[in-house]
Amino acid sequence: MSLGALIPQLAGLSPNPPGTRQVGLGGQNFTHCCMVALNESLAVGSDGNLSYAATSFVAPGLPVSALETAIRDGEFPCGAVYDGSAAGAPVVRVPYAWCAGRCGGWQMSSAAAMPQWVGPLAQFIVPSLAFCTNVPRTRKLAIPDAVFRARPRSPAGLGSYPLRLLVAFVVVTLDTVAWLAICFAFAGPMLMSAVYEYALDRKVLEFLAAPRKTHGIVPPRLRAQLLLAVVVGNIRMSTLELDDCDDPQQGAGARHDSGSSGDLERKKTSLPTRRRRMSRVVHNSVWKKVMVLVDEHEASKATGRGLGEAVSLPTKLKALLNSQASFGSTVGAPVLFFVGGFVYTVLDADNNLGDNDTAHALAFGLWWMVIPYLAIISCAMLASNSPSTLDGIVYDGGITGPKDHYTPGFWAQRLERAKSYRGLGFVLRQLAGYNPIERAFEGRFRTVKLWKRGLNKREWVQEAVGEYAASTRGSGTATTRGSGTATTISPDAARRAVTLSPRDCLYVLVGALFAVLAPCCLAFLTSYNTPQAGLSCRSLTYLVYAISQVLEIVLWSCAARVRIRSAASRWPLVPRRGAVTAIAVCRWGQVFVGFFAIFAAVGGTLMQLLGVYRSCACKVPVRYWPRLGDPDAYIVLSDNTAEDIAAAKRWWTITRSAAVGVIGIVCALAWWHQRRLRKVFRDEADKLDIEDAQVG
Repeated sequence: MSLGALIPQLAGLSPNPPGTRQVGLGGQNFTHCCMVALNESLAVGSDGNLSYAATSFVAPGLPVSALETAIRDGEFPCGAVYDGSAAGAPVVRVPYAWCAGRCGGWQMSSAAAMPQWVGPLAQFIVPSLAFCTNVPRTRKLAIPDAVFRARPRSPAGLGSYPLRLLVAFVVVTLDTVAWLAICFAFAGPMLMSAVYEYALDRKVLEFLAAPRKTHGIVPPRLRAQLLLAVVVGNIRMSTLELDDCDDPQQGAGARHDSGSSGDLERKKTSLPTRRRRMSRVVHNSVWKKVMVLVDEHEASKATGRGLGEAVSLPTKLKALLNSQASFGSTVGAPVLFFVGGFVYTVLDADNNLGDNDTAHALAFGLWWMVIPYLAIISCAMLASNSPSTLDGIVYDGGITGPKDHYTPGFWAQRLERAKSYRGLGFVLRQLAGYNPIERAFEGRFRTVKLWKRGLNKREWVQEAVGEYAASTRGSGTATTRGSGTATTISPDAARRAVTLSPRDCLYVLVGALFAVLAPCCLAFLTSYNTPQAGLSCRSLTYLVYAISQVLEIVLWSCAARVRIRSAASRWPLVPRRGAVTAIAVCRWGQVFVGFFAIFAAVGGTLMQLLGVYRSCACKVPVRYWPRLGDPDAYIVLSDNTAEDIAAAKRWWTITRSAAVGVIGIVCALAWWHQRRLRKVFRDEADKLDIEDAQVG
């Protein structure tokens, strides 16, 4: 009697996996490998009864009769599914050497198996595409203008519509997927900068809302400038210039990049107040143009012009605040639907307890929750992602006005240097004028990248305090505390009040680390404790990603600290050599670490979806990689074992409950704090029209 007659699943078993695809290209099938191992483990005796072979891969201690009973009850170990019993299927395990020799390669994900790639793609990655559109950006892939030049009245133009729409769809899809990959790979510094900006908004608004006896009287101009910094602090400052009145070498060395700056200065000098003495190094047209809003407000009050003759500054400030879309519509409702879909997914997973693919799909979804966290924090800030409202409020000189000049960015400087090389420079010159990447928003004002927004807003805040310090230099004003009458706040006190303290910076660091590490830890715990328990390919991917994000945050913090320290000595126009070197080291360090982040984020996602992780090397824990001949370096080929079911019951409930609870709490707190800060902002903006808020 043959073995196939006793166990029909093994009848006609081939030594090679089914299909024509090579095993090195995903043609392996580990269910077939399990059946081959089980076939080699059993033999039929002369009496026609089943017995174990000399070399058996069935788990030791399991009698043949128990194996026969399990198979008869529908618990065939290869391809077993959960049927409500915690006993599970018998264990079939092989040494690594046997697996590598008989089952090399990897197993491509099957479209019929939802947890392998369809589930993670539809349940986690596609929703993340919607979340990443709420993350502020400055550049995007440009759709060729030819796509929109069709003439529908002609047959040829109408016939070209499908091709044009296809080109537009491909470009938009590539742009969104690329931006999603960038957000996922560099979530750490993005979150750090966003939380920093959020903390700075709170610091400035709480300073303005504090009672007079706490800090002293805040002058109306400084109050207005700080409020403007809160809502337009994401606008990029243009190139620095030397001030006319303070430059001892006015002439050939002075720079005036904006042709309209003179008009703005005439508006300032037309005020019926004493001439303010500007700081020695000031930002040119961008700062001046925005601050014209404050100049016009002061001029209207000084001349006694009626409120109905012009739009008041508080109204403009609140318009800038309201230009940021509501938190609920941009991210609150999507998070609610995402959490609802996630809850359904994890509840449905209870029907597949012990399934290895379901366990790792759950871990994959927990890992990708980094994107919703990033979207939540990005939408909790007060500055609008789009500068369009500011373009409509502030005069920009029109299309005939001179363009603003900006200091070239890190990659722009590298590109300019590459043009000096003969071969590469020739290619770059041939491509001059062609740019497949365009700005995300039209208009004169430019926004900064999310990982630069925190420090950029700090520059706006410090510029306001710097102008206030220059205007009060020599007046001897100071803050009086403890007396019944409060005086005008001193510049030093104002600077300390709007600067984040070490405790604030610690809170920022903890908040950013929590947002990026919480999903990684939950995903790591789920994969790590999925049998065979231990650090393996998937959990190692989550670990590498987490470490890379921590290093990115550390390097961002070091570069930020150097920039802040060197800002006070930024004269003339170029930081000290040591600061430049330190910032360059941090930036190149981020580039180096970024390769590991991209490999873990993008590469890990692709390998999970394709099924590259279904291989012999990834089925054995990392601790056995240096000694793969160890007897404990075995690979479990059977499915739905008792150990798998027990681990699923223990860890799936913990990790999924923690994920849903934490993201819900974070979203609710972000919404609540944003609403609170928006209320404080509106109250402080209204105070600008109150006479007793002015310095007598």
